[in-house]
Amino acid sequence: MKYRPEIDGLRAVAVMLVLLYHAAFGVFGRHDLFGAGDIGVDIFFVISGYLITKIILKEMSETGTFSFRKFYERRARRILPALFFIILASFPVAIHVLPPLDLATYLDSLLYIVFFVSNYFFYQNHVGFGGEEQYLFEPFLHTWSLAIEEQFYLVFPVILLLCARYFKRFTLSILLVLFSLSLLFAEFNTNRHGEFNYFMLPSRFWELLAGALLAHLEQEYGKIRRPLLNAVMPVVGMASILWFLLLFDPGPEHPSLTTLVPVLGTVLIIAFASQEDLVGRILSFKPIVGIGLISYSLYLWHYPVYTYFEITQPDATNLDKVGWIILSFLFAIISYFCIEQPFRNRKLVTPKPFYISLVAVAALIVSVTLFGDPVKIAQLSFLAE
Repeated sequence: MKYRPEIDGLRAVAVMLVLLYHAAFGVFGRHDLFGAGDIGVDIFFVISGYLITKIILKEMSETGTFSFRKFYERRARRILPALFFIILASFPVAIHVLPPLDLATYLDSLLYIVFFVSNYFFYQNHVGFGGEEQYLFEPFLHTWSLAIEEQFYLVFPVILLLCARYFKRFTLSILLVLFSLSLLFAEFNTNRHGEFNYFMLPSRFWELLAGALLAHLEQEYGKIRRPLLNAVMPVVGMASILWFLLLFDPGPEHPSLTTLVPVLGTVLIIAFASQEDLVGRILSFKPIVGIGLISYSLYLWHYPVYTYFEITQPDATNLDKVGWIILSFLFAIISYFCIEQPFRNRKLVTPKPFYISLVAVAALIVSVTLFGDPVKIAQLSFLAE
């Protein structure tokens, strides 16, 4: 696909919103200045749905078929090396900082992360929803969103392939129906089963489908080229995101119909922005694009960094939190150049050693999780001192 720097710029906006949201800076006695910054995750979902669908439809259009093996290898190269590296790198800190009971919860979560169902674990254990204190004890709580994307990757290519083979004329209608059902499901459950609504794929599926629908329309009709729309709609899209961020606090009522505001705003930016309009030029600014390029590693690193510092510095100042962000950036840059980039290069890391290394690391994590005694692991850390 033709590279679009403005999409990486949009990734930068999304990840910075999440970083500021989790930092909870104190301003005039408030710690919710970026209380709606969690919509950064929703922006990520739209971008992911769009790009993944573009990749699948392009391959199906050019070859008449779709290779699940190649698709999942690309996804694995994109997601797993950095994730596993950060788990291994942060493990010594976890056993040093976390008390035995919390270390046991942490170890349990790693097992679910390896099998792409950490969102289910956090939902079942009521971690991080409606209980701020839990934020301190789970360094990988943020992987719930990664689990949702991974589950989407398992389900959505099958849906697209079935549509292409048997219901090609009705693909758009099927996607619209699935989008509507998921959105209505989220709205129905927002005040009934808020934790399930927040953490699970059925309530988030429509956000990924918003991007998928745009990709399908572009595949069928091409990208919209209307000077007035291309100039105005990206501004409307960015204004929608900013309005939601500044004037709306979603709280537990998220996702719901109100989440349509930032989701549709993201769709408008992707659909209409380019390097020829104001928003597109801003998002294509090289430092912003640079943040977008490292956004995955930055997202993975920030939460364990924040969590461990929150435990050791419960009275952290705003300046301390700026330091956390800077440290997250440094770690992310290292991960991007030393882990992400090499493993995504199929010539540099060929399939056989890639799969062997992934299986070995996954087996190590699973073994420690299943057979490790949290008390003894914590004692090892104590003896090491």
